[in-house]
Amino acid sequence: MLRKLSLLSTLLLTACTHTDAIKTPDTVTASVTQVASQTMRADVTVAGRTSKLNHIDIAFMGKNIPRTYSDNKISNSRGYDWWVSKHFALKSDLPEDKVRLYLELLEMSYPHYVELFGMEPANIANQRIAVVYGSSRARLREAMLDDGFLRGVHKTAGGETMFYNRAGYNFPSHRQHHQRYIVIHETMHAFHMALNGHSTWAPNWITEGLADSIASHVYNPLSKELTVMVFDRAPMNYIKTGLKQYKAANSPTIEQINDDPALKRGLNFFIVHFLMNDPVRQLYFKRFLANLMAENPHSDQTLPTANKLLKATFPNWQAVEHQFQAFVENISPTFKIVSGPWEQNGGAYWLRSDESTQLHQLKINPNAQAQHPVLDFPKPLTSPLVDISQKNTIAAHIDFEPSQLNRGEIGLGLVSKNAQADTPSVPLLISQGTFVKLDLTSINKGSQVLALQPSIVEAIQKEQALGLSIVPAHNKIQVTVATQQHRQTVNFDSSIELDPYRFDLLGQGMNHQITPYISQHTHTVAQLGQNNPDPWLYDQPALVLRAFNTCQQFANILANCHSQLTPLISKLPDPSQHTLVTSAVRKLLTDWKRQLPNEALMTLSGIKVSTYYEQGQPYLAVNNPTQSNITVSVQQQQLATAPSGISHMKLDIPTKFNNAKHLPYELRWEDSLLKGQLDLQASAFDGVYLDVVEKDEQLSLQLSGPYSGKTTGKITVQFSAFDQPKRSQELWQQDVSLAPYEHKTWQPSMIDIGHLTHGRIEISAVLDVDGEPIKLTQYITL
Repeated sequence: MLRKLSLLSTLLLTACTHTDAIKTPDTVTASVTQVASQTMRADVTVAGRTSKLNHIDIAFMGKNIPRTYSDNKISNSRGYDWWVSKHFALKSDLPEDKVRLYLELLEMSYPHYVELFGMEPANIANQRIAVVYGSSRARLREAMLDDGFLRGVHKTAGGETMFYNRAGYNFPSHRQHHQRYIVIHETMHAFHMALNGHSTWAPNWITEGLADSIASHVYNPLSKELTVMVFDRAPMNYIKTGLKQYKAANSPTIEQINDDPALKRGLNFFIVHFLMNDPVRQLYFKRFLANLMAENPHSDQTLPTANKLLKATFPNWQAVEHQFQAFVENISPTFKIVSGPWEQNGGAYWLRSDESTQLHQLKINPNAQAQHPVLDFPKPLTSPLVDISQKNTIAAHIDFEPSQLNRGEIGLGLVSKNAQADTPSVPLLISQGTFVKLDLTSINKGSQVLALQPSIVEAIQKEQALGLSIVPAHNKIQVTVATQQHRQTVNFDSSIELDPYRFDLLGQGMNHQITPYISQHTHTVAQLGQNNPDPWLYDQPALVLRAFNTCQQFANILANCHSQLTPLISKLPDPSQHTLVTSAVRKLLTDWKRQLPNEALMTLSGIKVSTYYEQGQPYLAVNNPTQSNITVSVQQQQLATAPSGISHMKLDIPTKFNNAKHLPYELRWEDSLLKGQLDLQASAFDGVYLDVVEKDEQLSLQLSGPYSGKTTGKITVQFSAFDQPKRSQELWQQDVSLAPYEHKTWQPSMIDIGHLTHGRIEISAVLDVDGEPIKLTQYITL
């Protein structure tokens, strides 16, 4: 006798399958029937670290739970709805404009997630990455409780991505920059977990360092351009944090930071940028990440394993440590927020409203001698309202908030060439949209005020914009204010010899935006023929990575490979050398192929063969980065794949390969026949689950362990009757402990289901899953 299970679980909910009509907001063009990711567009132009959104399909799903990498481990919540784009599914109770913004940001971030790890999650064509964004901490906690977690996000966090279900949970702070930052950060964790089920194979300087680095962004909402991996910026400045932590820890080494489990965001940020701002170090870092993922250490072994692999991967570890020390000690931030809630949109800065009666100050002082990236986000477009043609000009473009023209002040703080860092600047301010004022109080000379001409004031009210151009002259400061049709120039009396490379942004009592024009700000976005997220804009990164990995793995056979390859890799920051690099690397690979044994050719080819599951069925995925066709044979099935692409094939063999551990395959590439085997258990495993089967009046309970760390807790079986109220009858209880990837089954013989009728059996597991408290529940209706 096989009874039907009634799954009323608070956690293991299946996706809704009803087809009730769902109202789609007018501004969302994709209908609910267009939810397959293959049919949805995310048209993003990518040039290095910058993405520009051209078009995005967003579908409103309501209470229909889409397929994600959190399948069956994420549910609906009161007041929340689901929205989907090509790669992401967002559960939120926020207004539509915020939902759209966050999905746009994530689709712009997606190519950069892929570039960081050098791979996409398996089955991304059929599953999306789950994101939850609540309107407050309290509302987010509700959603987490609905998903089976026994707590909300940590008190000090703005978001958290959970190991158990690979979903990122976010709530907005009062800072707009942080609202964008947190969704990019947490979703990178979810992307990381979707690659191989979890992220605890990596220490937090990698998991948090990569997430903080990619979320360190500058976003222009007008052009819909997102630049990630920004090192030198004003809001949420990790340079300032990192330098403070570096000093407090007495100049720690990378090894010391790796071995310390405490989270030091600034230090993590420094390591990631240090390893990725040089093309040779970047390739060693990518190889280290791949090796560490292959090792897949459990939580308690992550730090020592990473320590060992760092020294094994980088050829001269002490030299790397010395380079890191020099890198950090050379860091000099361009921006220093002295006071104020400053925000940044593109190259413009503005202040959130507050009650301060004092001017807020943002210092700008770029270091021309710095060896690290400086102002590494797109410089602002030229404005017809400012004139920067003359040498030593200081200029800014102001966009006014129309309703605030009659209040507040905004402008620049001018700095003397001989001024010390703590010397007050001289404010040059636009006040109430009506006056321009030079305040010389700091040098005991009072203030000079000029009323703007009526034509200028009228143009400001109509156009909501003003240009400000400052040219130092002998005993004068020449200031020109400009609108589209009008100019007004004044010479303020001043003996200050201005420093054109240092100035402040100043403001108080308004939300106007000011865009400074900084002569050292030269970063522009390249115009490319095709999308390319490579930081060097090199269009063949897979080719160089193949050569690099081959040289590292078989240097004992390829005696001179390092001296041949390293000079070529070092040329990558110069785009004019890219054609030469490609030609030379292809020649090296051809020469090396003749020297290497057959078993080395998988590394040299860069071909990756793997398995994954789609709706319980096994699939083969083959990534072919070469310029040749290849054929893969698996148990009398063949998959032919074209050059430079990824191909998929459903495997016509029993589900989960009849519990086999390995699956052999043959691969024909050019004139070579290569053989290998696939690890089947890793692709079949999907983390912690509670499965319950009732057959012939006996229960069988199965729990699976986590990917990493320990799982401990308790399983309880209780019965409650339908026809009379009385205390629930506890039938069985068991303490449980599971290791990673472990499955345990219990068949409690003392439970005689045959004597129980007209009621419901509750099977619950309250667990601590690698530090995450959760509850899994299933029911049997009798």
